Amino acid sequence: MRVLNRKNATFLILLSCLTYSTAYVGRLCYGANLSLIRGDFGVDQAIAGTVSSFYFFSYAAGQLINAFIAKYCNPKYTVTVAMLVSALCNLGIGLSPSIEPMKYIWLVNGLAQSMLWCNILNIQSRFLASKDIGRCIIWNCMTYSIGTFVSYGVSALLKELEVSWRAVFFFSFASVFAVGLAWFFGVRRTEYAFHHDGAEIEAEPKKEAASPAPAGKVRLFTPYFTFVFVFACVGAACSVFIRDGVVTWLPSILEQDFGVKESLSILLTMILPEISLLGAFLVKWMKKYLRSHLFLECLLFTVAGLSVFAIALLYSLKNTVLTLLFFAVMYLMVCGIVNVTTSLIPFSIRKYGNVGSISALLDACCYAGAVCSTYAFGAIADNGGWKAVIWIAALVAVISAGVVLIGSLLAKRTALTKEIL
Repeated sequence: MRVLNRKNATFLILLSCLTYSTAYVGRLCYGANLSLIRGDFGVDQAIAGTVSSFYFFSYAAGQLINAFIAKYCNPKYTVTVAMLVSALCNLGIGLSPSIEPMKYIWLVNGLAQSMLWCNILNIQSRFLASKDIGRCIIWNCMTYSIGTFVSYGVSALLKELEVSWRAVFFFSFASVFAVGLAWFFGVRRTEYAFHHDGAEIEAEPKKEAASPAPAGKVRLFTPYFTFVFVFACVGAACSVFIRDGVVTWLPSILEQDFGVKESLSILLTMILPEISLLGAFLVKWMKKYLRSHLFLECLLFTVAGLSVFAIALLYSLKNTVLTLLFFAVMYLMVCGIVNVTTSLIPFSIRKYGNVGSISALLDACCYAGAVCSTYAFGAIADNGGWKAVIWIAALVAVISAGVVLIGSLLAKRTALTKEIL
């Protein structure tokens, strides 16, 4: 099998990280400025949250479409076009006169961004050697942390300087547009290297001979595999339901219930994704001892649920440091689950099927959960306060732990499900 040599593989991995990190800036700026936008337009939390829900809905729907067409597309073009459209959508948000047009602009942004992840994974799967996949997964996991740090950091800085929230979207427009062009020329360089002097032959590992069935002769989505795969989909949806709901509304929770200054609450929210980067290394370490992806998710959901229950029980103390500590633990666990869902499981089917397609299906499930989270958490807060939101998040985590535990037990029944799930 022909693959990129280490130097060019490193270039592709870093280019992918830069591209998807910047894409996150192009999707997270709204959440980072949600309380400012809500105050500027005078709308309640549920209405403000519908803009994110429009994004998540179109993203999830777009992923379902891309699951079937990604293998026919050249990522050099699809990712470039998606980044340029996303950049224009950010410009549109910055120029919007009210909440109403923002819904439809962010709907288009969701469709554009749904083209990114599956196509990036496809090009990584095509060009990278097996020995480079491990570090590729780590760098892929860094993208959310980097994107969150930049979007929330710039938002906090501009807020402190008393600059309008609209400037954040102009910054996002310029960044996403520039990196979109960088992706095009970077992939063109990668393709040239692959076909000329930047590739090598990867030897087939000996253990492949003992695999359950030869690559290319296995029908992946058998009825039983599909049945067990549904449990992974549920875990994906619930993990992002918790993750995105918390990140979107945590600045409001800290500001309204803990009395934290608005710009400081945004800065404190930045801490969570940076700490959650450890989730990638945690999962990598746990995989040495646990073969089952779903059982690994079960353990992570359990710890996440206990952490959120601790937040709810200690909520009346209004201890910002303690609350952020438990949020960080919960976030570490949930981001570990997302890592398993969007990277480990897709790359585990590399020899059986299209990595981009299965990653698109799982990513669609992730954002199906996110469709509900922003609006649901905002509506619950409007009616029952933020403490009610915390209890709901804890309940979802505990139920999810039970669901993926059942899935892990069912996955043991066949060699294929046992290997992948």
